[in-house]
Amino acid sequence: MTAGTLDAAPARLARITGGLLLVIAASALFAEFFVRSTLVIPGDAPATARAIQASPQLFRLGFLGYLLAFVCDLPVAVLFYVLLRPVNRTLALMAASFRLVYTAIVAAALLPYAGAMILLGGTGYLSAVGTDQRHALALFNLDLFTHGFGAALVFFGVHLGLLGWLLFRSRRIPAVLGILVSLGGLAYVIDGITRFIAPSLHATIVPVLGTLGMAELVLAIWLVTKGMRPGAPDPTGP
Repeated sequence: MTAGTLDAAPARLARITGGLLLVIAASALFAEFFVRSTLVIPGDAPATARAIQASPQLFRLGFLGYLLAFVCDLPVAVLFYVLLRPVNRTLALMAASFRLVYTAIVAAALLPYAGAMILLGGTGYLSAVGTDQRHALALFNLDLFTHGFGAALVFFGVHLGLLGWLLFRSRRIPAVLGILVSLGGLAYVIDGITRFIAPSLHATIVPVLGTLGMAELVLAIWLVTKGMRPGAPDPTGP
């Protein structure tokens, strides 16, 4: 196997990984900011129900957006492990494991989201449940989704922290990108924790945390456009 072939393999995998990260970003941002933030009114079950029932297809598209993002998270976890195991196999495996746990939690959190869709459909056997009760239960399910997502962010943040360190040590991308990814991971951990123990503080610092959390998007753009520098060990090796 020639040196050119060795260098081409990680570059190709890096671009595939970056492409999947862009799909994750686009679908998750659509579901979070264009759908859920638009249709769900915190603390107001009747208003939330009216908004969702007025745009049921949009609400379902939000579900599909989240689902697509979480499905893409699985190959991304594996690809990052393959790319970065030459740097440190143990840390690369830990990083992949934390992302997989994150994905499992948020995928499970989609069940309450689906529950809200069913409740607000209000047909068949659900007609036996009063309208006010169905609206309240739908918002309760959406709150469960929000809290499940918040808990999962802690695992995702640890993943990004490890990933950033591995990228920094790999020397195959600019060191500043690895640092930014690790800082983004710290932001997600703080976001997930303060969401539960200090909601008022969370509301104050969430804009800053959101800015740091965009580091993975910057990484995705870099991987798609630049790939990875040559010179590291072959990631397809043992």
